[in-house]
Formats: sequence, C-alpha cells, structure tokens
Amino acid sequence: MINGSVTDFIDQLYYGQELVFVYNGKKYFIQGWMNDDKSESTMVLTEVDSKPFVSYLWEYKSDNMRTCAEAFLTAPIWDDKDFLQIQESVIWSDW
Repeated sequence: MINGSVTDFIDQLYYGQELVFVYNGKKYFIQGWMNDDKSESTMVLTEVDSKPFVSYLWEYKSDNMRTCAEAFLTAPIWDDKDFLQIQESVIWSDW
C-alpha cells in the first residue's frame, strides 16, 4: 500500500472508519456503520467522481463490522481481484 500501512488500513476497516483510497486512477470511499440497536453492521464502497451517486459498488451486511471488513477484503471487485491482491498498487488518500 502506498502512503500507508495495509495493516493500519485493515485495522481501521474493522472499526468501520471512513477511508479514501485510489486504485488505477479512480478514487474510492469505504465506510461502515451499525444500526441504532447495534444488531446489524453495514459496509459500503462507492467510487468518488463527478457523476451523481446512483448506487454502491459494493455493500455487505452482517451482525458485526469485522465480518463486513473481511468480506470487503476478499470480494473480487477489481477485474476479479480482491483488495488484498491489489493493495500494493493502492494509494491511501485523503479527499
């Protein structure tokens, strides 16, 4: 991972932190949250661009944030590759 540690990035994912990263010239935003009664966690990924928001690129729901993060890390989102397979080319970014 460029501009940061992949371990630190994953640690923040486990807590549902809002993270921005760039891969292959595209900027992405991932975040997670728990519903009000804390019975369900949701994590979503969007592409940050000039187009109006239409839908999430990826969404996952579970009873805990760690499971959501692990699902994201292994989801084949980028040309059948998961985050762990592309992480060496990912730039941890700010807005």
